[in-house]
Amino acid sequence: MFVRPTGAPHPCFTVNEQTGETIPKEMLQHEEGILYADMDLADCVEGKQYHDLVGGYQRLENVDVRIDKRRRGPVGVIEDERGVR
Repeated sequence: MFVRPTGAPHPCFTVNEQTGETIPKEMLQHEEGILYADMDLADCVEGKQYHDLVGGYQRLENVDVRIDKRRRGPVGVIEDERGVR
């Protein structure tokens, strides 16, 4: 079953292998097969925003990317606060 971002069922269909005819179906529940649906992915963006209640994933002021281009040796030794290696 395919569901719209609003939670309503999305129109779906199966394809008859012999004739190529499309058969409207709401879901496949007690049978095997492939269920197809024509979807506009732009409609899915709105639904994803419902999961992000505080807006953290779309807020660029919460993201800080830094690139350190300094060359480093293959092995580094880190000392703890007591100076022990």
